[in-house]
Amino acid sequence: MVKKKIVFMLILISCIIFTSGCVNELDAEDTELIAENTELIAVKMQEKENTIEDSSYTLCITTFLEGEKAQERKFNIVWKKPNMKKTITKGTENETVMIYDGKIEWLYDPGTNAVQKIIVPEEYQESDLDYFKLFNDILDEYDVSVLGNDTIDGRTAYLLEAKPKEGREESNLLDEIKIWVDKETWTPLKYEIHQGSQRMEIEIQDLKINTDISDTEFVFDVPEGAEVVTMNFEDLIHKNMSEGGIKVPAQGGKEATMVAVI
Repeated sequence: MVKKKIVFMLILISCIIFTSGCVNELDAEDTELIAENTELIAVKMQEKENTIEDSSYTLCITTFLEGEKAQERKFNIVWKKPNMKKTITKGTENETVMIYDGKIEWLYDPGTNAVQKIIVPEEYQESDLDYFKLFNDILDEYDVSVLGNDTIDGRTAYLLEAKPKEGREESNLLDEIKIWVDKETWTPLKYEIHQGSQRMEIEIQDLKINTDISDTEFVFDVPEGAEVVTMNFEDLIHKNMSEGGIKVPAQGGKEATMVAVI
């Protein structure tokens, strides 16, 4: 969805990823094959994505400022075609929950026992796989080259480097992105993002594909006593959302309508 892409790219623009481990030289045959046509990996990844009916994984995001770890966050994510997604924020006292059933997005904050209900217009009813979507966006704006082979979580991967294409407005792009693509499954396992003195690691862990996830995984049951706030989706895209939790009316019924202020 557009909203998620905006939020995700804002995160990326603000930070970078940390690289670990040694990089091995590519075999001559692999180097020639991929160096002459770096789009081959994108093609293989697209073929793989087309075969995925559902997936589950842990998304780990670690940010560094001036060489020091600033924040580490983990999200448990479940996804199913055509456009259902569930995200649980881990490692915090209150594990927020986002469930999107293809038409309605529910956001629950157990700290305030409050629920945002967002009825998504049809033109925004899509839910791409984040780890594939980011790679496809990179291809549009960056030149990608192959650095070699590396190992991530015990798996052999192609290590790619992406730098802004010539003629692009560099102020709107990241300085450098490194991507680890699994050689067996053609899925991106890790991104390393550089922007000035900031760094970010984005790593996919415990990835499981096509495990026949039930639709019931994406059914949201409103917790007892929770306030439900129906949000205006179009305004929500432009709203500068507060990190302090979900605001709910002090009085009134269990469900109210909130129109976001731009």
